[in-house]
Amino acid sequence: MFTVVDQLPDSAREKLNNSWAKVFYDEYFCRLDETVFAPLYSEKKSRPNTPVNLLVGFETLKSGFGLSDERLYDQFLFDLQFRYALGLLDVDEGHFELRTIYNFRKALVNYEAEHGINLIRKAAEKITDEQIERFELKTGLQRMDSTMVQSNIRRMSRLQLLVEIIRRLYRILSEEEQHTHSELFAPYMQVDSLHYCYRVERDEVAGRIEQAGRCLASLLDLLAASHAGEAEYEKAKRVFAEHFHLQEDKVEVKASKELDGSTLQSPDDPKATFRTKSGESSRGYVSNITETCDEENKIQLITTVSVEPNNTDDQKLLAADLDNLKGRGEVNELLTDAGYAGPEAARACEKHQVEQKVSAIKGRKKSQDMGLEHFTITRNEKGDPVSMTCPNKLEGEIKIREKTGRYTAGFDSRACEHCPFSEQCPAKPLKKKNLRVLRFTKDNIRVAAQRRQVCENGKEVLNKRASVESTVRSVIHPFGGHCCKVPVRGHPRITSLMILSAAMVNIRRIAKYLCPPQPAGSMIAGCPA
Repeated sequence: MFTVVDQLPDSAREKLNNSWAKVFYDEYFCRLDETVFAPLYSEKKSRPNTPVNLLVGFETLKSGFGLSDERLYDQFLFDLQFRYALGLLDVDEGHFELRTIYNFRKALVNYEAEHGINLIRKAAEKITDEQIERFELKTGLQRMDSTMVQSNIRRMSRLQLLVEIIRRLYRILSEEEQHTHSELFAPYMQVDSLHYCYRVERDEVAGRIEQAGRCLASLLDLLAASHAGEAEYEKAKRVFAEHFHLQEDKVEVKASKELDGSTLQSPDDPKATFRTKSGESSRGYVSNITETCDEENKIQLITTVSVEPNNTDDQKLLAADLDNLKGRGEVNELLTDAGYAGPEAARACEKHQVEQKVSAIKGRKKSQDMGLEHFTITRNEKGDPVSMTCPNKLEGEIKIREKTGRYTAGFDSRACEHCPFSEQCPAKPLKKKNLRVLRFTKDNIRVAAQRRQVCENGKEVLNKRASVESTVRSVIHPFGGHCCKVPVRGHPRITSLMILSAAMVNIRRIAKYLCPPQPAGSMIAGCPA
């Protein structure tokens, strides 16, 4: 009776109950399983902790709205709608210092580093599964897409990276070691790495890189006994191996073309990689997003979000996320674009008995000649191909070469003489036998099946899959949209950020469904789109 919410006018209170904040509280905050975070609690007798659902809710709102910590903390203190979303009905409830959030993030990152489990993912996916059950959504048909996100790291030149690595090696040394090796470090400790590079003329860069390489080689040798295994030492070791050849105690600089996208981009984010796609460069990660898309569903929800270095092939993303999805519910069909097509994706779909439908085939444009997709293959009980029927209804026997794993199908060439497709046929005539032979592999069969599928329903798949691109943009929109630079760095933090942003997209969709926009002139405001 005496809370701030209870003191609101009836119309304002009704408006609050029909906003996203009420949906967030009911469909997310109250569903959060705090026992997931039990491993983070201390077993020692200590001061009372801040409720973990409050901390996770805070992080979700930060990701979903793209706010800075300070801005969100102000919202938490003074914005009634944000406080209502977190179950706080009065201004004197649930107070905590911002430092608590920093400690919580640190605990999450340390736990994932030690156990390989992202607790935010575990909790968010459990909530999503409950939401799917609550709204009786069908998950058999889903669609998938990926997007690049840039880590919040400085763009470094090759020389700046080497200098920064040497400077960070200096920090881990004792005062005695610093004094002992002061001569090696001296050229790099007068100014920071950026200002060091400012003072280097363009024609001097190659020589300075070679000089830094020799210094790094000496330091790695001198510090191996006392610092091997430490994070900064291992980064230095990795950078030296990526940028230099060591032959008979002589350091040679690798040519730029020898470096690939997996080289270290920043000492602050060891897993971030470099990739150029469609003429755009990105340093960071790729996020793979999957959502339901059955036409009978009242709403569609994002089911899983994963983050990997941005040079990861889409097939690997599909395989990993399919393992996740099949462990949580039913998935029968998966709609993807051409980037996900390939042997690894095919094996993953076969393993989980999921049919992959692609909207196009990647690679060069197919010639006008007839391909394997125009032939019908008959299989035995084991699933092995045993015979093939050509477009002219001529049947041929299929044999396999055990050593190579390749198949051959033979057709009577005398029956092919008057075939209207003879000139376009991929089966080649033999010189000494009345046979036309077609040679192919399992991978050729897979590609042919996909070509046939694209020909039959490619446009339908394209139309159904297209909406997932809008979903991807909804997830990254708070951080700037296409090729955005997120406000955090490191694989664990970026993973949690993307998962929680997707969770907020789900909340907005649920809110739009539960409290649709009211007609003009109505006293009740609808939920935001």
